[in-house]
Amino acid sequence: MKTLTAACAATLVALAACAPKAEKTVAAIDPKAPPTDQTRGPGSQTLDQMLERSRARFAGADLNGDGKVTAGELDQVRARRDAAGAGPRRGGMLMRADADGDGAVTLAEAETQGRERFVRLDADQDGLVSRDERRSGLRPPS
Repeated sequence: MKTLTAACAATLVALAACAPKAEKTVAAIDPKAPPTDQTRGPGSQTLDQMLERSRARFAGADLNGDGKVTAGELDQVRARRDAAGAGPRRGGMLMRADADGDGAVTLAEAETQGRERFVRLDADQDGLVSRDERRSGLRPPS
């Protein structure tokens, strides 16, 4: 009987070693945790990730380093991009963040717009904006 039990135990150990390892995702560990790229697919972004990209774009457009982006600076950035053959992009979005109407956008105004955009795009309110949610948010409402 002891030999049979030992043989069964050895077989189970061998089978377990051959079985594929299950990958644990955040959702499997904590179902209340917000989904990640692993659970929602590549291209999903958190609010922090979206704001970081916004800050980087703002810094690239603030050509004179005064902490404000003007329409003139945006025109220069677009001209450089066009000259480099980077192709067309949607424009004007940053200038719509000019909440006080002074003709310049501050980083605080740009971040406020970014937060509002995130909330608008996060249709399922899971704390991530997926590629599909971004694409849907870019289409005009029907």
